[in-house]
Amino acid sequence: MEEKMLAIVNHINERLGNLKELGKTYSEEKINALALKLLSTNKSLDEIKTLIDNKFSNEVRKINHNNHLSTLKEYYLASIDKLKKGNNCYLLSYEEGVKVLEQAYLKEDRVIDESLKEVTLNKSLVASLKKNDVSNDYELIISDIAYLLNVNYAKTFRVFDENMNPNGILSVSAVNKNERFLTFEEALRFVKEESTSFNLRTELEDYHDKKIKHGLKVAKSNEDYISNLEYVFKLFRALPDIKKENIENLKKEYLNMKVFEILTNSLNNNLNNIGLIVNKEKIKYTYRLAPSYNKCTVSIPSITKSQTICNFYIVEKKVLLATIVNNYYDYVKELVNLIVDNKNTLVPICNQVIQEHLDFKEYSNYLEIIKNNIVMIDTVVREKKISTPDTEEDLFTYDDNNILYSNRITPFVDNYIEGDISDDKHNNLALIIMVLITLVVTLGIIILAIIAISKLV
Repeated sequence: MEEKMLAIVNHINERLGNLKELGKTYSEEKINALALKLLSTNKSLDEIKTLIDNKFSNEVRKINHNNHLSTLKEYYLASIDKLKKGNNCYLLSYEEGVKVLEQAYLKEDRVIDESLKEVTLNKSLVASLKKNDVSNDYELIISDIAYLLNVNYAKTFRVFDENMNPNGILSVSAVNKNERFLTFEEALRFVKEESTSFNLRTELEDYHDKKIKHGLKVAKSNEDYISNLEYVFKLFRALPDIKKENIENLKKEYLNMKVFEILTNSLNNNLNNIGLIVNKEKIKYTYRLAPSYNKCTVSIPSITKSQTICNFYIVEKKVLLATIVNNYYDYVKELVNLIVDNKNTLVPICNQVIQEHLDFKEYSNYLEIIKNNIVMIDTVVREKKISTPDTEEDLFTYDDNNILYSNRITPFVDNYIEGDISDDKHNNLALIIMVLITLVVTLGIIILAIIAISKLV
């Protein structure tokens, strides 16, 4: 027993070598207490050594993660100039994968609630300012992931004061002059007031009133999932002056938003968190889906990890995804295949993006969620391909999208400050290799195209 105890203590001391280099030490008393606790488990020496390795590897990752966040603060401080006259803050954004730090002027217009203010940015743009909160940090993360996948997301900034202390998260309105923003709840009232489609209007009112009387319900049947989505499509069709092409565009954007919410684990996706932008030109209305916004709730105590909220229902994420992929594949196939085709680079880039904003525990949990959601999407898409194989035209489209994706990820490789976490080093190396391979493939496609054109000429 004494020999086993000594072996445990020695192994702990060996693993502590990495932590000492990072400025963290354990007292002899703490080492012995840990060794006794491990000895009492009656596990084999090899099993105990594995437990020690896992514990201290996690400690190293945690310390490196925190050091990385401290390095970011120093990086920001070194990047700023004194605020010019007329500016009162700094805005940090990640435009196309590149950190951009700029001076700005924010004017508070009104307080909506204790955590949300309406402000004017640079005397011209309407924006929402949210307080510093870990839930709001997700908006920056999700906006970067949206850029990677070419999903439309509201322009998002982190706000700093003159000493680079964080003051909140800013989301800029996407509504232009002569446009009107409506949540989907408000869009129903708009339809009731102005739509000439009496039958659709009546169906929408009846379904809506039936579903909201008793609050959110758990979807129990395939019919629940389909009717929940079809309500939105009927809402599109009932909009005054809308044309078929406009309806199809809205439907595609909406369904792709649902896939993106599943990927990023955005949960509170009721009809007040989705918006339409209405434009009236030459007396006729046209419509576009508002960029995603407020996609920051990645956990809700009242629902399980496998569930999410969609419109009127609490639904199973995988069932919702399968419903969308199996019934509306033509609308979402480009996005889901982009995710599946690029999962090996998407995961390490998400790792980089997430660690920029969250503490170690939150970061670790969310990265695991993203990984699991990508696996879920991969599984559902592969099952769909068995019954609905891709056409040659589909494959060409996917290749084009993958090339554009490769162009978008390059700045993430070049411009992110990398931590020293050993797992991340492997991820970053894989990412760089993938980028190089893609660039070579892209160059080859261009050369072949040139040759083909020259032959035609």
